[in-house]
Amino acid sequence: MTASTYESELFEKLKGIRKGYRAPRQVLQALYARMMLEYSVYEFTKARFKRLIDEALDARDKKRFDMLSQQYNEWLAQYRSGCTVSEHGYEMECNFEDMKINIDS
Repeated sequence: MTASTYESELFEKLKGIRKGYRAPRQVLQALYARMMLEYSVYEFTKARFKRLIDEALDARDKKRFDMLSQQYNEWLAQYRSGCTVSEHGYEMECNFEDMKINIDS
């Protein structure tokens, strides 16, 4: 992703822009870094839950499956409306299920 591309996407999602002031580039980069960190933790945790649930299914362990499924659904409910990252008074809403990450090599 080029710098201008992610900056324009971030500007569209920023809630904290007041009186026509644009966020400094450092703030945008910090928001982007926080968003990527949150997204990474979200994807890691989601994959971990799915792996553990699959293992419980393979072992035919209904009790463990039910417990993990409940925990997964409770955890997932926290992210249904996304999350908010903030930096120096600027906030950005992140909805991980709609996120498409493109990495240009």
